[in-house]
Amino acid sequence: MSSSAFQLDDILGQEVAMTFLKRYVSKPETIPPLLIFHGPDGTGKESASERFIKNVLCFEETSCGVCASCKAFMHNSHPDYIRFPEDSGKIIPIGSEDNPEEFTIRWLIRSRLNYRPHLSRFRFIVFPDASLIGNEAETALLKSLEEAPPFSRFIFIVNNIDKLKETIVSRAICVPFQYLNQSDLKKIQTNIGSTAHPFQGGSLVSSECPTEVIELVQEKIKDRLETQLDLLKLESWILSYKDEHPEWKDNFSYKEFLELVSLVLIYEYTRTGYENNLPKIEAIFEFKGELHKRITGIDTIALSRLFFRLSL
Repeated sequence: MSSSAFQLDDILGQEVAMTFLKRYVSKPETIPPLLIFHGPDGTGKESASERFIKNVLCFEETSCGVCASCKAFMHNSHPDYIRFPEDSGKIIPIGSEDNPEEFTIRWLIRSRLNYRPHLSRFRFIVFPDASLIGNEAETALLKSLEEAPPFSRFIFIVNNIDKLKETIVSRAICVPFQYLNQSDLKKIQTNIGSTAHPFQGGSLVSSECPTEVIELVQEKIKDRLETQLDLLKLESWILSYKDEHPEWKDNFSYKEFLELVSLVLIYEYTRTGYENNLPKIEAIFEFKGELHKRITGIDTIALSRLFFRLSL
C-alpha cells in the first residue's frame, strides 16, 4: 500500500467531523481522553477512526505508510491499537474479579490501560459499538475516563448518542457524523467498486447485502404497496425469507435483510408521496428501532405490527 493511501482526506462529506480530527492530528497532545463518534450507520465513523488513529500513531505524524507503526497498523498487529470486537450484539462485560477474560473491562484496566505504549506515543482503545458496554462495565470505566493515563485515549462509536449514559457523554468530546449527500455517496461507491442505490439515502449501510437480494427486494416493493392484498403478499414473503433465502447463501443475516426492506419501503413511500405517507414512514422508523431490542422473536412481532399500520 502506498504512503498516500489510507488518509483522513479519504473521508468525504463529513466536514464538521474532519475539522475536529484534523485539528487533533496537528496537535496530538490536545486529544481528550474520550472522543465519541456519533451519527447514522454507514456514514464513515469507523473508517474515520481508523485513519485518525493511524495518523496519530505514525512516527512521522503524517500517516506515512512506511514507518514501523504504519506497517503494524495496516497488518492489524499494532500493539497500541485495541479494538473491542463486535460479537453479534453481545454486551461487553466487566469480566471476572480474579482472572478477567480478554476484551472485558477489567482485562483492559488491569493488563493494558496503565502500561506505557509499546511502539507509539499513544494507545487507542476503540469500542465500535459503545452502546454494548454493560452497566457494571460502564461504571468500572468511569474512573479510567476521569483519570486516564496521559498516553491512553478512548474512541466510542455509536449511531445514536442517546444510547450512552450522560455520565459517559459528559466526559467526552463528541464528533458528529451526518448523512452523506448524493455526490459524495457516488464518489465513495465508485472508489470501493460498489453500486449506489437511491433508497440508501445518505448512507452506505446496506452495501454489504448481495446485489441479487437488493434487486429482489426492490422488485417486490416498487409499485406494489397499493392494496391490502399487496401488503399481505409482501409480509408473507418477508416472513418466509427467514428460512428460504437462496439468493443469500453465505453469512445470511435476517436482521440485515429487514433493515434493507425498511430502507426500500421508506424510499418507496417517500417517492410516491411523502406527506400522505408520513404515518407509514413513521411506522417503519419505529419498526427499525424495535429490531435493535434484544428480545427473542421481536422481528416477527414487530413485522406484524408494522404491516398492520401500513394497511391502515
